[in-house]
Amino acid sequence: MKEVKDFYDSWNPNNFPKYMKCIINFADKLIFEELKKLIKTIVNNENKDNKDFLVLDCGCGYGAFYNLTKDFNTIYLDISLNLLKKFKIKERKVCGNILNLPFKDNTFDLVLCINVLEHVDYLKSLNEIHRVLKNNGHLIVVVVNRDSLIKEEIFNDFKIFHKPLSYKDFEETNINFKIVYLSSLYYLPPIFKIFPPVFLKIILKYWKPLDKRLSKIFKNRGQFLVLNMVKE
Repeated sequence: MKEVKDFYDSWNPNNFPKYMKCIINFADKLIFEELKKLIKTIVNNENKDNKDFLVLDCGCGYGAFYNLTKDFNTIYLDISLNLLKKFKIKERKVCGNILNLPFKDNTFDLVLCINVLEHVDYLKSLNEIHRVLKNNGHLIVVVVNRDSLIKEEIFNDFKIFHKPLSYKDFEETNINFKIVYLSSLYYLPPIFKIFPPVFLKIILKYWKPLDKRLSKIFKNRGQFLVLNMVKE
């Protein structure tokens, strides 16, 4: 975990090459749209006011996905104090470790875990998340996919512990989670990163609808896996 913490303590997207900024922004938009639909479905099935719906954004970073959860009673946790300082909100931020969450058992209705589990001991992390979730609570996970068609070349530009996971890694755990939704996204070939940013932005604009089609043709083979799991 120290390697991960040190990496994010020095994280500064402003120093990234322009092509990387374009690609990260594109991936974040795909993830945001997918999760927005998932969360809406979950909340609509709950008979609760938004402010009574308790959410943990576990590994929130600097708040890239803040708009997904801003209307709920949400706590934002990250291991990096540097990233939390970059996060625009002032309250409800916690500097903590996913392997030892500082919350009581059966606390949250929903936990978000976006691009975190591939950097840590995912089984220990899932056990901790299971502990703090209420019975029948939901865990939404986004991870780098070991079965991806593009084999992670783009993201190897980052020097950080990184172990892609597959659907089977979640299906075969002994933790009492039931997978109720599975999808994948981001099928952009790595070759596009050689294009100048001005052309890359145009390519990404037109690639977005194609990415959605590819996700239906090559199921679960995108760069990112998205899972919705329910605590049993």
